[in-house]
Amino acid sequence: MLSKDLVFLDVEHETSDEFLNSISDELLEKGYVKESFKDAILKREEEYPTAIGTEKYNLAIPHTDSEHVNKPGVAFVRLKKECKFKEMCTNNDINVNMAFVLLVTKKEEQVSLLSKLMGLFAETDFLENLYNEQDPSEIVKVLNNKIL
Repeated sequence: MLSKDLVFLDVEHETSDEFLNSISDELLEKGYVKESFKDAILKREEEYPTAIGTEKYNLAIPHTDSEHVNKPGVAFVRLKKECKFKEMCTNNDINVNMAFVLLVTKKEEQVSLLSKLMGLFAETDFLENLYNEQDPSEIVKVLNNKIL
C-alpha cells in the first residue's frame, strides 16, 4: 500500500491549495492518479476539510473519489514547516505538520482506511516516530505494519 516513492519529507507549502497542487502533480507524474485528480481533491478539500488536531501534531487526510486514482496507496508527507489547512469539524484554520493523501481505487475501502488512520492518530508514539524518522524505508515499514 505504501512504498518509498510515496514518502515526501520536509516539504514546504504555505497553504493547503499549494500543497494539494504540488502533491497532485507528483502523484500524476508517478502514475498514481489521473489528470482529474487535482481538481477533484481541491474541490473536495474546499467542501469537506480534512485537517484534524491531535494532542501533539495536526494532520490532514486529503482524498477524493476512487475514479480519479490509478493505483492504490497512501502518500505520507511530512512538512518542513506547518501548512495551513481547514479543520474537519470546525472549518477553522489549523497548521498541519503531516499529511496522509489517500489513494483509494475501490470506493468501499475508503471508510475502512480512514477508520484505521483515525485510530492511529490517537497513538502519540506512532505520530512521534513518523515526525522524527529520517529514513523513508523505516516510515514505509511503520505505516505498512500499522495500516495493512
